[in-house]
Amino acid sequence: MAIADFYELIGQPVPGAPPRFVVKLAGKAFFHVVDSRTGKVRGFRRDHNEACALARQLEQKE
Repeated sequence: MAIADFYELIGQPVPGAPPRFVVKLAGKAFFHVVDSRTGKVRGFRRDHNEACALARQLEQKE
């Protein structure tokens, strides 16, 4: 049984693909933007909102 079939069976929507770029805490008030495919840090910010904005920006470029 495929995943989509299982979700149809239980009446739930199939979850979307996970984001490619994730924000991870790297220290006190310091955040890394990590490529989930490679595990490499693609950027960093001192503000969480700015790190999330960078992750969204990188996601749109790819």
